[in-house]
Order: sequence, then structure tokens, then C-alpha cells
Amino acid sequence: MADDDLIGVIPAAGVGKRLYPFSKAVPKEIYPILGKPVIEHAIENLKVGGVKKVFLVVGFQKGSLMDYIGNGAHFDVDVAYIYQMKRRGLGHAILQGRSWIKSTFLVLLGDSFIEPKEDVNELVNLHKKEKPVATVMLFEVDDPTGYGIVKMRSLENRHGVIEGMIEKPTLEEAKEYAINGKYYAICGFYVFEPGIFKYIEKTKPGAKNEVQITDSMQLAIQNGEKICGLVLKGRYLDIGKWHTVLNVEREMFDKMDLTKHIKERNTMMKKVIDDEE
Repeated sequence: MADDDLIGVIPAAGVGKRLYPFSKAVPKEIYPILGKPVIEHAIENLKVGGVKKVFLVVGFQKGSLMDYIGNGAHFDVDVAYIYQMKRRGLGHAILQGRSWIKSTFLVLLGDSFIEPKEDVNELVNLHKKEKPVATVMLFEVDDPTGYGIVKMRSLENRHGVIEGMIEKPTLEEAKEYAINGKYYAICGFYVFEPGIFKYIEKTKPGAKNEVQITDSMQLAIQNGEKICGLVLKGRYLDIGKWHTVLNVEREMFDKMDLTKHIKERNTMMKKVIDDEE
């Protein structure tokens, strides 16, 4: 698997009701974290992982998102769009790429990103080494009921083979998934082989009557496929809720080099203006 073969997929068709009224008028992926939309942070994550071609899965009311990203030239990637006619869950969104994707691909949710971005390299390198059908990024959570959580045979050097996963379990259901008394959730960053598509196709609607990618990966495990997990060293930032959005902004502002950031934004502005003239 050469880096040139890596493809990125960003599912960005969701409504984002938890960010109303902002996302009622503007796609949530356009929400600016310190002047840089979340979708731009996501593309930067994929680029760190070696991705040069990105498929954005979009739906209706995503025109401004497409206007912002365009063909990807301003962000040094090649971007194409896949339209999801109906919002039927993350698994269904990923499945829309099956006619276009024939090699290893990374999936990062359009309203999420990881800091520091270098953690992405670890996920890709683990996938290259272990050669599973999927490798997922994990992070520790206190309350497992709101996430897809995993059970692992062992956890050494922050990674291991996953033997089971469940989407949004009850506390009772979650008990058997505890690893040394801790719960590890899937954080919305995956590396897949095209073989995952056949399992998504077989997946019946689950939580929220949607096709959950967690259920698809569980089918793969039950069929003897290998799936690996890597615990994130840095931070998984999900801007799907107002309290996470505002906490992320405050945290990043305290750590940022404001002068450097302003220079970067001005450089991007001039680049876009020059291309229009």
C-alpha cells in the first residue's frame, strides 16, 4: 500500500440539529474553530496521513460547504463529491463510495478532527503493519452509553486486536467490554480496506434505524476478519454539540500561536483571491 494510493472519505451529509440554529442555515462542517472551518481541519488530518484524493459525501443544503472546498486546490488535495440521497447512517454514507474506491481508504467524520494531527500517522502505520480489514482510532470514555465501544483481547503499547464492538450500549451491556476497568470508544477515524463494503451491504439498520458502521465491523469480526484498534495519544475533537464546540475553541485558543495563525489565514485569503482574478 503506497501513500499515493490512500484515499480519504469525509461523510458530511448530516443535518447537525445539535448545533441549531447555526446549522439550520450553515452546514455544521463550516463552523469556524479559530477562523478555520472544521472541514478544513479534517482535510489537514487526512493530508498528514498521506491522502491526496478526498471524497466528500454530501446531501442537500450543503452548497456552501462545496463552495468553500471547491475542487480542493486551495488545500492541496483533489476533492470530488458523492451525493447521499437519503441520510441512513454512517455505514450507508461510507457505502456510497463503493463504486469509486478500490484501495485502502481513510474515513474521518466531517464534524471531527484530531490534535495533534501527527497521531494520524500512527493509525495508518499500524494498518500497514497488521493488514486488517479495518483499523480504528479509540479514546477512553467514562460513560460508554453514548458511543460505539470495543472489546479487545489485550492492549499493549496502546493497540491491539478487537474481538467485539457495540453501538451505544446500556451500562449493563457495556460491562463485558471494559478493558482493565476502562472503556474505549471509536472516535470517528478509521482506515478501511474495500472489503468492508460487503459487510456494510449486509448490515441491517440498527440504532436510530440507521446503518451503523460499528455493526458492519462486528459482522466482519464474526466472519473471521481482523480489526485493530489504536488508542489516541492526543485529543479527538467532536464539534457536534455546543458545549464541545465552545470548550474546543477555548482550549485551542489558549495553546495557539496567534501571530502564526493570522499569517496562515491571510495567506489562504490571498491564495483564493489570486485564483479568482
